[in-house]
Amino acid sequence: AASCLHVLLCLARMLRVCSGLNVLVVGGSGRVGGSTLRWLQEYSSRDPNLDLKCNVGCRSQSSFDAAVRRGVIPKSGVDFVPVDLDGGDDKLIEAIDGCGLVVHTAGPFQGRKDPALLRCCIAKGIPYVDVCDEYDLAVTSKQMMEDAKAAGVAAVVSSGIWPG
Repeated sequence: AASCLHVLLCLARMLRVCSGLNVLVVGGSGRVGGSTLRWLQEYSSRDPNLDLKCNVGCRSQSSFDAAVRRGVIPKSGVDFVPVDLDGGDDKLIEAIDGCGLVVHTAGPFQGRKDPALLRCCIAKGIPYVDVCDEYDLAVTSKQMMEDAKAAGVAAVVSSGIWPG
């Protein structure tokens, strides 16, 4: 996942959108999302020209606060963004508005069939990467490739979190 994020960040830098780039890590209060968030902050601290503002998308403020207490999320420098993956496209579009990159780590992906967050990112022209480990959802997501190409949106699906 880290190498895919690096590729997207390099692409964004080439397109000169990294000055004040807002990154939303959906599922950032979990193990994979928290690790991704900490890596993004570390990565951006190494490059003075890379100005990332990382936000955590999760279901509730209490989930966010608990993740901060557990050390999953840094105590400062990140904000909570309410994200309900089952709340409909309008709510998702509202959550991702103003983002320059969305990283979807909110599992479990098992049983999900609708790549709603990907669809909304394509509609808003926002680069997207996920760590989906659900075969059917990954196949459905990859069927959106032509939509992403037509919109000029970089979208990386199943970025390598699968074991094996």
